[in-house]
Amino acid sequence: MKSLLLKTERLILRPLKMSDADDVFEYDRQYDVVRYMYVLSVNKGEEISFEQVKTYIASVEDEWKKENPDFLEFAIQFGEEKKVIGNICLFFNEDRTEGEFGWVLNPAFQKKGFATEAAAELMKYAFSLPEIKRLTATCDERNERSHKVMERLGMKVLLEHQFRRYPNTGEESTEMRLYIDKTGGRA
Repeated sequence: MKSLLLKTERLILRPLKMSDADDVFEYDRQYDVVRYMYVLSVNKGEEISFEQVKTYIASVEDEWKKENPDFLEFAIQFGEEKKVIGNICLFFNEDRTEGEFGWVLNPAFQKKGFATEAAAELMKYAFSLPEIKRLTATCDERNERSHKVMERLGMKVLLEHQFRRYPNTGEESTEMRLYIDKTGGRA
């Protein structure tokens, strides 16, 4: 897929790349950042290694090289400063009629509207694709910040209290799945 650049007033969303590894490690190594991330979760007191971050970014770069990638992982770059303050992803279902998106943000940049701004821009892009009819997002019920972002985007609850077991930690929890249709309406 060709490179894709999305811009907002304060942010640039662009493909995540290996040169972002230091910035990504800065936030991904923090337990409170990855605590609710399904794939990258760690136990309290543990950290993700720099090698794990690089391995993940390498897989992202490989995905961007595909003609029809299964997902698009963007760096959330704060303006022209070139500081990567988070990342946001859009996963496609098999027939590419639905997308699921999720985000992670450096705690130093939280509570400033950046996650909502980036997600709104990615939502706009996703709904510009003719085949996409619905977007979903999932979060651990304890992750109130992500849930609030979803609500600000106009998403509605699709499933509540769905069982979740984190593969890396074995921790069990419940999750919520919210959605929005291309028309903005309910199913």
